[in-house]
Amino acid sequence: MPSSEKIAIAAHLHVVLRRKTGRVTDTEWMATNAEYAAEIVRFSREKAVEDGHIDLGVWADRLAEIMASPEARHRVPLARLMVDAVKERSAVPPAATAPVPDRLGARSVNTEEEVYPESGFIESTFGTFFGDSEKRRESDPRDPDAPRYVKGLR
Repeated sequence: MPSSEKIAIAAHLHVVLRRKTGRVTDTEWMATNAEYAAEIVRFSREKAVEDGHIDLGVWADRLAEIMASPEARHRVPLARLMVDAVKERSAVPPAATAPVPDRLGARSVNTEEEVYPESGFIESTFGTFFGDSEKRRESDPRDPDAPRYVKGLR
């Protein structure tokens, strides 16, 4: 039985016990601890017979029944299974493959212009305010006839 059903029955029995007998119980402990639940069931049945509270006996029987049923097997969500499978597969190193050389490492790129062509935006002056001693490159004047937007779109 799911633990949510156990807690729901224990909570309902708690409310009935509180209203009928003034007894305060711990619903979470009742749903998880079989000995505590058995004692609450015994007390509830005893009070149901003494005071004539039929509903108290009914909820005590429900709690006894649900506590006697075996715990359902814990189900792992499919998404968690897939994540674990991907991690397991990627953790296994390839058997006989040589490492691929890093062709785009930091030392292989000569200048900023090779990686980032001129954008058309004003160059950043962020470093000049904070004492950056690196000299900024001067940009070439822009050709006024060159297309300014991608495929003529703004």
